[in-house]
Amino acid sequence: MSIAALAALRARAAGDQLALAAGRDGRTLTYAALGRLVVEWGCVLASPAVPWSRRVGLAIDDPLDFATTYLSLLAAGVTVATLNPEARADHPRQAGQLQLDMVLTDLPDATAGECPVWHLGDGLPRGGIPPASRPPWPTSSPPAVLLSSSGTTGTPKIVPLSERQLLAVAGRVAGHHRLGPGERGYSPLPLFHVNAQVVGLLSALVAGASLVIDSRFRRTDFWGLLESWRVTWLNAVPAVLAILADTPGPDAATAARLRFARSASAPLPPAVHARFEDRTGVSVLETYGMTEAASQVTANPLAPPTRQPGSAGMPVGLALRVVDEEGAPCRPGATGSIEIRGPDVVSNYLEPGPGQRLRAARNESGWLVTGDMGHLDQRGFVYLTGRADDVINCGGEKIYPREIEDLLRSHPDVTQAAVVGRPDEVLGQCPVAYVTARPELEPAALAEALMRSCEAGLGRARRPRRLVVVDRVPAGPTGKVSRRQLERDAACLQDLAVVEGARAS
Repeated sequence: MSIAALAALRARAAGDQLALAAGRDGRTLTYAALGRLVVEWGCVLASPAVPWSRRVGLAIDDPLDFATTYLSLLAAGVTVATLNPEARADHPRQAGQLQLDMVLTDLPDATAGECPVWHLGDGLPRGGIPPASRPPWPTSSPPAVLLSSSGTTGTPKIVPLSERQLLAVAGRVAGHHRLGPGERGYSPLPLFHVNAQVVGLLSALVAGASLVIDSRFRRTDFWGLLESWRVTWLNAVPAVLAILADTPGPDAATAARLRFARSASAPLPPAVHARFEDRTGVSVLETYGMTEAASQVTANPLAPPTRQPGSAGMPVGLALRVVDEEGAPCRPGATGSIEIRGPDVVSNYLEPGPGQRLRAARNESGWLVTGDMGHLDQRGFVYLTGRADDVINCGGEKIYPREIEDLLRSHPDVTQAAVVGRPDEVLGQCPVAYVTARPELEPAALAEALMRSCEAGLGRARRPRRLVVVDRVPAGPTGKVSRRQLERDAACLQDLAVVEGARAS
């Protein structure tokens, strides 16, 4: 069933039911009202059949306006590119790379280079959105969305996904999480990101559930907000869970109503996992996803006793394997490269700029190399180790930053940790650790304590050659640490304390 058909079905069958709500200001939208908006946008976008689609960028900060415009444009068959509203200076470049026909925005004085901009405050663009004179999309049909990968590990890739792929994965999210008309999610994640779109908006539409959204996370009265909306599940990322693990938890009624807090976007440190559950009484459902798979790749079982802390769960609706450097499957427990394959895994990346040039995303065997490293256990649970390009080669020994970071984050006074490799004249590379801490702490004392923990808990090669307490660690919009930015900008950080460790031999 298409997005247009789903919106019409929900409007007919459950018109009075809450579809969407803006969490912080209380605005609501029923399924009947959503259906009317979809029809209105469809009339605006109606045009004679052409062999290419219109391509529209969304740079919308208001969560309810984003959600309704996004769903309406997808229902009308428009290719949607979602732009980070906080990266306004980059919009002209993105509009050119993506060859957009128009940018819809609620940002004052927004610009997109030579691309026309329409402000939502002026109502619907009654003149329509004319198709550009670009050549037809080189495959059978144009994509529904053009999304950028996170870019925290390198140059972002432009990922084209079809409506069928989006809805198939949204359906699996709804099925695995047992979402239905009685469920109400809360998602404070960036709406231009695939997680909020598929795990949040589209899974709720598929399930006939309701969703409370905000464009960003705020800790102020967080649990009171969830109680006021009677939320039954939380869509979160490790950075959000880490903050909530160190703040007063919900009352008993709120905790009892919440079936789970879903964690995605980055591996969840075991210490954060444990602290969150102990503080809140809410169980964590750890998952793993990526833009190239339309969000969800793996998920833990829904029943808490069968979940595996530290694991991202099992594959959901696709094939996953772990292979060694020769491409042979690894035995259980052995770390290797994670690859995925399935009809909802992207086949091509879009090359930026004029034309419709595509670049194959999968290897010759049909597998997409995720760039993530990890292993499978005997039952098929996936354990993530880190990114392939994050591996530190210290005197021939491969070191994965996550092992060191998890130990550092286990200290109750550490709020964030990131480890990168720095050049070493003898060993080639050595690990250097950057941590942030609670503001009331003495940085020097914490740095000394952390170095002692590393010396006690890590092998000699894995101990940080240098440990720095800093004012911040660079992160992307979802809170995922950006090691590439840290490598470039470490000199710009404010060093609060520095401890030197012994060189490995």
